[in-house]
Amino acid sequence: MSRLCYLKCLLDSHAPINLPHNVEIFVGRSKITKIRDQSCSRQQISLKANCVECIVEIKQLGINPSGLDGFALKRNCTYKVGHESRIEVLLNNYIHIVEFEPPPDDCMPIKNKKRKIEDEETSFIKKKCHKTLAHTNENLKLKEAMEDFWEGVDGTELYIFTSKGVKSSEKIAAFDMDGTLIKTKSGKVHPVDTNDWQLAFPTVPSKLKEQLQNGYKVVILSNQAPIGKGRVKIEDFKKKIENLVAKINIPIQVYIATGKGFYRKPTPGMWKVLTEKKNDGLSVDMNASFYCGDAAGRVANWAPGKKKDHSMADKLLAENLGLKFYTPEEFFLGHSVANVPMAKPDFIPNELVSEPFNENLMSKEKEILVLVGYPGSGKSFLAKQIEEKSAHKYVSVCRDVLGSWQKCAAEATRLLQQGKSVVVDSTNPDIESRARWTSLAKEMKVDCRCAKMTTSKSHAQHNNKFRELMKINHLPVNDIVFHSYKNKFQEPTTKEGFKEVIEVKFNPSFSDEESEKLYKMYLLEK
Repeated sequence: MSRLCYLKCLLDSHAPINLPHNVEIFVGRSKITKIRDQSCSRQQISLKANCVECIVEIKQLGINPSGLDGFALKRNCTYKVGHESRIEVLLNNYIHIVEFEPPPDDCMPIKNKKRKIEDEETSFIKKKCHKTLAHTNENLKLKEAMEDFWEGVDGTELYIFTSKGVKSSEKIAAFDMDGTLIKTKSGKVHPVDTNDWQLAFPTVPSKLKEQLQNGYKVVILSNQAPIGKGRVKIEDFKKKIENLVAKINIPIQVYIATGKGFYRKPTPGMWKVLTEKKNDGLSVDMNASFYCGDAAGRVANWAPGKKKDHSMADKLLAENLGLKFYTPEEFFLGHSVANVPMAKPDFIPNELVSEPFNENLMSKEKEILVLVGYPGSGKSFLAKQIEEKSAHKYVSVCRDVLGSWQKCAAEATRLLQQGKSVVVDSTNPDIESRARWTSLAKEMKVDCRCAKMTTSKSHAQHNNKFRELMKINHLPVNDIVFHSYKNKFQEPTTKEGFKEVIEVKFNPSFSDEESEKLYKMYLLEK
């Protein structure tokens, strides 16, 4: 009797892949598997079936880990699996089942066993198929990580270390690292190298062990920009993390954000990966979970001789997520924070409300309307609104597009000669920069008015960060530009030659609920 072997997709998203006897087959990102995930290699795994002994040899070839029955594989190591083994092309994703036809004599019916696998993987099926399925945590058999392993997410933007024994949970005990779990041996603010560290408090190991015993999954969420900037080698930093976990001596999952994007605190990217992809589909109990970090916005001398916190990133992350928050001294030493003075953010995004469009921004007479405001204050959006609401009787000229004020002035002259009104979409912080436009208006014998955006510096910086996170097509703006505008700014008045100065509040607009939800989170660290 001849026997066949197939690799079948658990979700039936593609036809079974034939595994001929004693032939090496490569599986990964391809049209056959319909896997488009760039973190999956084209030759992610190799499989060689022995149809006589009903054994398949599997080897991970890709950079990111594949999985076998929920456990991560080691790269280039050969594993032997049998009938109905569950293979994850990427760990916990793209689940396939090995099936021999006819099956070995000692196997239970395929349908019964497949049903059991589907019960365990309800959460993954829900994500891939976008179906509403009942999920019962009582029926989910959780497994511990068999060994230490590292993963990369979005190239080099996020690194994840899962130590041996890590187990998913509905309760998460999350901690910052620097200044919370460890401090420098040298006494300097920043470590001189990856060996310059010691535990911040003697109670760190015992307190974390206590959380583990109480059913929490212990995780570390750490911003590490020096890695992204190339000042620290990731291989050296990995050793630091492994040594820290060994020192604490409990299973810990560590998240390292190396860039400035969605994973960096206080934005919720690391938490989102943790809860949606790295917790075996378990829903996290946000009321039972907590976050502990030293970046709480405490002011100078919050305790005798203590410096102010370098940022508010940890406290703001907790507020973004709705998590209970502790300072390290509060959690590890039992200190009260009731009388500890903490600064508040200059801009609170969830308090922002939409404002109706001011129809007075449009005039029946031909004119030049000069916008004034920080980069990111909403000038370009306002200019576009005016263009559309005026049926394009107004046309904007933008220095970011044309390159210089001289080119903007030439384009404005041409538009005025055609009978159009002009919106000047530039920062125009001082009298000198605005005088160019009042002079042109006088020369062209048209009115000149000013629309000053009331958007604050911190609000504009928030908007700029939101643009970066949403990858909106705008030129990047660094903090130096914001500081420069603030230093140059002079309040516009009618004495400069403006017929009128109108104050305009920022009016947010969102393409979807997810964008609005992100915008209303704290995105700045201070």
